[in-house]
Amino acid sequence: MPNRSRLAVCLAAGLTLSACATWTEPLALAVCGPVKLELKYKDDGHLDTAYLVARHAGWSAGDAAELAFFTQAPDDFAAAYSAPSGTAGLLALRLNRLHLLSSVLHSLHGGDAAAVASRQRGLARLVREQVAIHDDPARPDERWKLGFLVHALGDSYAHVWGVNQNLPGSVAYNPVVGHIPDGLVHGNPDDINANFANYARYARALFAALDRGQGDAAALEAYLTDVERATTGGDTPELIRTTSTDDYRIALGAQHLDCPGWAGQLDYDTTVRPFLEQVSARLEQG
Repeated sequence: MPNRSRLAVCLAAGLTLSACATWTEPLALAVCGPVKLELKYKDDGHLDTAYLVARHAGWSAGDAAELAFFTQAPDDFAAAYSAPSGTAGLLALRLNRLHLLSSVLHSLHGGDAAAVASRQRGLARLVREQVAIHDDPARPDERWKLGFLVHALGDSYAHVWGVNQNLPGSVAYNPVVGHIPDGLVHGNPDDINANFANYARYARALFAALDRGQGDAAALEAYLTDVERATTGGDTPELIRTTSTDDYRIALGAQHLDCPGWAGQLDYDTTVRPFLEQVSARLEQG
């Protein structure tokens, strides 16, 4: 189970990337090493959280790291899969791309409170289905699908109107504008310090979907207690990143995994788009 150390360690590195700023995310550096990948956006809510929740759910460090990589990928590979890239598709009249990336993958569907709850339930169900076939030897190149679903599940909790929107009546941000304009006024909905209640709800939902009978719910609650305490000083990103990185290094030391190979499984037209179309159809069925 993850080490709950509170050491404020940041394993930063001056790594020049192909399309963005320097990558200083400690867990990503521990897992992938100095490889060139396009990176963007906050990572503690996707990369680190997916890793930690999977570990509490009984997953090995290697499997949790792979899941974390693919959970972060929709934000990291921004030019291909981010919500802004979906909006750019609107400008090019690529409405299907806008729908699949913004509405489906990033849960910016613009639905009312009932739609938000339905989306959360539907995605959790799809995550459970993908977990059931995760170790199928006939599907070695399909594990990325689980990560994309986990990303959508996390965003279904975060991408709702305003700060701490964990109350009845919350509605989803729409696919065209997203949460950036509202975030400038009310704060970033992806900020765990300001939105801990939603974060905790997501972590528990993800744990329930990933647990295959080997999870430790008490350890998850202890972790969430640590995170909630850290919100008072605005220290949640440091705590989450340090906890995930410490656990990985304790489990696997300096071992780097095949992040370039994982990235090579992702292609919008041949793999990602068909899968998101399937997800969209399943979610519409309720």
